[in-house]
Amino acid sequence: MSGLQKLRNYRLCDKSSVACSNGSITYPFTWKEQQVLLSSPDSELEFTELYESLEKELQEENDRVFVQFRNTAQSHLESCETLIDQANKTLETFDVLASGFDSVKRQTSTFQEACDSLSAEQMRLETLADELEKNLRPFNLLEEITRRLNTPGTDFVKEDGFRRMLESLDQCIDYMETHPNFISVELYQMRFLQCMTRALTLIRVYFVNSIREVTNDVQSRIAAKALNDATQSALFYTKFRVDAPLLQSLTSEIQNRCQGREEYVSLLGDCYKAYIHARKRLVTPVVAKHIYDMRNSIADLLQLSRQGIAYMRTVCIDEYDLFYAIFTDGEDVVYDLLDGLCEALHDVLRNRIIHEKKAEVLYELCSLLQGLSSQDTDDAEEGYVERPQLDFGRLFQSTLQDAQVKLVFRMQAYS
Repeated sequence: MSGLQKLRNYRLCDKSSVACSNGSITYPFTWKEQQVLLSSPDSELEFTELYESLEKELQEENDRVFVQFRNTAQSHLESCETLIDQANKTLETFDVLASGFDSVKRQTSTFQEACDSLSAEQMRLETLADELEKNLRPFNLLEEITRRLNTPGTDFVKEDGFRRMLESLDQCIDYMETHPNFISVELYQMRFLQCMTRALTLIRVYFVNSIREVTNDVQSRIAAKALNDATQSALFYTKFRVDAPLLQSLTSEIQNRCQGREEYVSLLGDCYKAYIHARKRLVTPVVAKHIYDMRNSIADLLQLSRQGIAYMRTVCIDEYDLFYAIFTDGEDVVYDLLDGLCEALHDVLRNRIIHEKKAEVLYELCSLLQGLSSQDTDDAEEGYVERPQLDFGRLFQSTLQDAQVKLVFRMQAYS
């Protein structure tokens, strides 16, 4: 039995024989308990044993808190060591992850650089492909253009695709001229020029055939119906004006390419010749008949000149307008046509001037002929002629010269 337990079971009384409380003694001691402890032991040995037992239990009781604290601290220390181990392992894992992330970052950076390099290379190749396609396009067009030009017939010239083809040919020819260092460029340039000549020849053929068909149709109508002069005159111009916009657009394609190309000038000249021949074929007989009828019915030179000039002015204006409805240029050509149409009147007036003896008549005739140019200027200012101004006086220069020469002779005769 421990000392404390003995103390708890021991019945103590103070010196006045007052009985102590029946309760057990506990630490820390009360004053009464201290008195009992100091006065209770019966012998020194018992006290020593009790004291040692009590001291030991007190020590153990005092150490219990510290032991418990030590055990708790030890438990916490072990927990902390466990946490440290786990933290170290976590840090090691983090280091491995960081190393992996760095590796992934380096790989990503390398991949990004590779992607950027590939993207730049792709753009370079696309640009190169576009340049190659652009540079090869004129060469690739040759086969397509040649195939289209070999299509039978000439109605192809009326399509919009024909004009686009001409524009492509112009671009291809210019491209060959600006890139003389390309391989076989001279061969391709020659073939493109041949294609252009072929295309413009199709225009020439279509134009000549169209003019010939219209001319034959008009002549057949006149022969079949025996039309009067007014109806014939209307028919001469109406039929030709139907296709005039198309014909003008086609002849302008040749006209625009004549600069420095003699073969194209020749093709345009063929169109001029076909037109002039057709117009003379139709109009000259009618004009000659009308002039000769006036010659037979009018004896006076001045009256014949006025009526003949008025009639020819109408004819020439109509022909001048029709010419420029079909062609965009060709001043010399149209004046050649008009000179031919006026030839009948020139012949009649020349014959009358030769036999005219009155100087005053010759003088008035000269004045009349000299006033033709100024009259044309007034008509142009009034908007009478929508086409480029027709110099009608130019057509009667030879007649004016005949009248002036005859007038000089007559004046010399008077002197």
